[in-house]
Amino acid sequence: MQSILIAFLIMTCAGCGAGPAHTPAEAHARLAAAVGARDGAKLWNALDQDTHWSWMTIQRAWRECYDITQSAVPEGPERTRLLARFEPGATSENAQTLFARMLTPEDWTKAQALVTAAGTRLPALAPSGETSEIPTALGPLVYRKAHNRFWGWGYSGFAERAEQLKRTAHGDLDRMRTDAADYEKAATRGGR
Repeated sequence: MQSILIAFLIMTCAGCGAGPAHTPAEAHARLAAAVGARDGAKLWNALDQDTHWSWMTIQRAWRECYDITQSAVPEGPERTRLLARFEPGATSENAQTLFARMLTPEDWTKAQALVTAAGTRLPALAPSGETSEIPTALGPLVYRKAHNRFWGWGYSGFAERAEQLKRTAHGDLDRMRTDAADYEKAATRGGR
């Protein structure tokens, strides 16, 4: 009786996304549940580790860009434009919140179409053991295993977009740091 209760508790916790997805099939089930519920927080929990890290980097960079803009960019249309651009990262509680805010209706539609196209098939493990996929007529559903043992499996369908945004955010931050130094130099020269 006790072993049945323990098994029930483990299955209940696994279903709520409390820990890592231990198999590609579990990662696929999380994706399907998130898409079915159209729940950004659940979708975040279905993502792979690299996508999470990209969004964490984006949020951190945009928050710093926002702070630099507030402190260094003079009042005017450029400051207003920059503040609006970086506001999602600066005002999001964390990367999960930012990711959910940035999801578009097209993201949901595409994910739903892929999950539907996959039907009841489960991901097939690649020979490397690092990826798993369900091929569909609309494209593959790809799941990746984390590089550390604490994370598990996750859906990588948003990884490319996250990587592109991360590169842009790094460029934004580098430019804002340079611009801030230029604004400070100009203010110093103007104060003489």
